[in-house]
Amino acid sequence: MIAFLFTPVGRYVAIGIIVFMAAAGAYWKIRADAVAEIEAAAQADVLRRTQNALTAGDAIGTSPDKLREPDGNARD
Repeated sequence: MIAFLFTPVGRYVAIGIIVFMAAAGAYWKIRADAVAEIEAAAQADVLRRTQNALTAGDAIGTSPDKLREPDGNARD
């Protein structure tokens, strides 16, 4: 096998394998980075929505005196 690498054809095969492995590694790295970026964006969106829901929930009046007051929604 080692002797094959010293032939002209063997050199081209070895260069081809090296180029293929480098391209495949770059592809997998770019793909992994893109997946991580999408997951981070989704996580940030979930955190933003949760924070907005908590903020909106804190603004609700929970006093028993205002329980029957209309809140201005279409069902009223």
